[in-house]
Amino acid sequence: MTRLHTQRSTSGTSAKMGSECHDNQLATHTVPEWKKHYMSYGILKSMLHAEDIKSTCCTDQKHLISAQKNFFQKCDKELMKVNLFYSEKLSEAKMKMAAFENAVQHSQGGTGGGRDFVENSKLLLQTCRGTSEMKQLKMAVSELYLALALLQKYQELNYNGFYKITKRCDAFFTSQQGQEWRTEKLDTSQLNTDGNRCQQFMSKLETFMCHLEGEDKQKAMKRLKIPLLCTEQSVSPWTAFRIGMTFGLLVALIGLVIIQVLQVPNWEHVRPLLRLYRGSFLLIEFFFLLAVNMYIWGKSGVNHVLVFELDPRHHLSCHHIFEVAGGLAVCCCTSLLACLQAPSHPIPQHLHPLLFHCFLLLLLLNPAPVCHHQARSWLATSLFKVITAPFHQVRFAHCWLADQLNSLSPLFQDLWDLMWFYACDVKFNNQQDPSLSAERMGCELYPRAVMCLIQCFPPWLRFAQCLRCFWDSGNSTHIFNAGKYSSVFIMVMFAGLYNMARENPSLGLQATLYLYLWAVATCFSVLVTVAWDLQMDWGLLQENRLLKAEMIYSRQVFYYSAMLADVLLRISWAINIILAQMKDSASAATASAILVPLEVLRRCIWNLFRLENEHLKNCEVGRAVRDVEVPVAPLNLLERFLLENMMEQEEPAKQHNKKMASSENSCSYLGLRCLR
Repeated sequence: MTRLHTQRSTSGTSAKMGSECHDNQLATHTVPEWKKHYMSYGILKSMLHAEDIKSTCCTDQKHLISAQKNFFQKCDKELMKVNLFYSEKLSEAKMKMAAFENAVQHSQGGTGGGRDFVENSKLLLQTCRGTSEMKQLKMAVSELYLALALLQKYQELNYNGFYKITKRCDAFFTSQQGQEWRTEKLDTSQLNTDGNRCQQFMSKLETFMCHLEGEDKQKAMKRLKIPLLCTEQSVSPWTAFRIGMTFGLLVALIGLVIIQVLQVPNWEHVRPLLRLYRGSFLLIEFFFLLAVNMYIWGKSGVNHVLVFELDPRHHLSCHHIFEVAGGLAVCCCTSLLACLQAPSHPIPQHLHPLLFHCFLLLLLLNPAPVCHHQARSWLATSLFKVITAPFHQVRFAHCWLADQLNSLSPLFQDLWDLMWFYACDVKFNNQQDPSLSAERMGCELYPRAVMCLIQCFPPWLRFAQCLRCFWDSGNSTHIFNAGKYSSVFIMVMFAGLYNMARENPSLGLQATLYLYLWAVATCFSVLVTVAWDLQMDWGLLQENRLLKAEMIYSRQVFYYSAMLADVLLRISWAINIILAQMKDSASAATASAILVPLEVLRRCIWNLFRLENEHLKNCEVGRAVRDVEVPVAPLNLLERFLLENMMEQEEPAKQHNKKMASSENSCSYLGLRCLR
């Protein structure tokens, strides 16, 4: 037996090295949304490792036979699980390919005249060129191609995994049962027999895309390029150099601004100046924290690209957002420094904030293909759909962007103050340089109702989105969500009434009443929003437990800390609503200036767990690519019958696999318990 163990150890060395190599491949090439559908290679390897330890002190041949039997029972279960998922995804691909064939045939006004898919696709370009359907069709082809590429990689990894682990089993037990299992079950499974179907479909789609691109194969293959499967994105040396230079320059400019502010004798002269730049500071803080969010998502395996339905081949990474935040911060500090040193150059002091904000607007609306043109176009289009929410179908990215605007609501107030200042107070035909002061900014001149409307504008965007979602889906949850945002309207109304009554000494009793009503509305709103954040947005507090069963972030303390921070920062956000309307109080303005950045920080924390919850939903349904509908006419009766017949032929196999998998759960579980 000692000699037998020595032979096992010697012959298993190469198999062990192969298994470690496969572990690295699984870690690198695993699709995050399909993670639980891969074979449990680690469990199978640990079963062999446990038997290897026991075999050093156990010479019972019956025990080794029992262990070998349990191992192959687990292999059967894992193969059934993988086959079931592979057949489901392959069936989905067949349905989409049928939809593409239907699109090609309908483009010819019939059934294609006896021509095949490739021949018919050559004539589709004449029908769809220059239409929106062409763009959507190209996107659908590229997404199906990506799904097939991922499925092909899934098939290869699992097949190689079963092959290597059974080969290692043969090396350990010095038997041929692993080879017999591969011949009888692995090679006859759908994982192997249909292994070339993905490549066949991909070849058809390559030809199809080539015709859609006007026979330009290079352009077609560029559109079908397979992005990296790993969620972490590397940074190029040139990008890293730019980021380092930008933040080094930013540190120097911040130091110069601090020195310049400390040298100003009258602080009241600097306060309104800083208020003009407060909205820009919030925007820069938001971009910086968004880059931090993207970095954490990448490290943790949260596929934010799919959640936001971005193009997986062309999108910004966290390093690009860091660069954007640093560049805007450098421009803001430069403008602020020039404004503080206005007497030393000919540009009037009041023009510096205007020039900087015009630069931001020009940067967003610039149609030139520079400075991340695709990302800016996506942002501008999404903002337009958010503002016109009731008239467009609402996607997750639109809801997420509207939520960010709710935390950036002081930005709208500052922009209104800026426009009011330049429209009413600044005389551009005056050659003298007017000084910036609180009296000249005229913020208290416009009606308080305008301030209330500005504070209600971001919640209204989400309120309208919830109504549109209810209209499209009929899900009553959206009505409750709309009620949550409507509670902000009540808070703002009582805060406005309180401040109006507070400024009139004869309305002291009414001011106290409005303050109590505001406090009640605030408590109700905070309780509702916090409960919705934790339970609906983050997926916590489910089934009589604080946390959820599946968590992506490594430590539970992160979740408990985020729950506490959300409660405290929600309260500070509610307090800031009433402080922001106290324009006549310097202390209230100072407190509001401190609380506003904290709300942006709370939104950053909220983003981490909101995207995690959405990513887990994608994992639950196995969604790894965007869902893009094929722009095609409805199927006729014959085509619908043929497609349903094809799906019905595959359905019994699926049901049989599910039934067999459920029946073996108890046996496999008992086998694992015996091993433990």
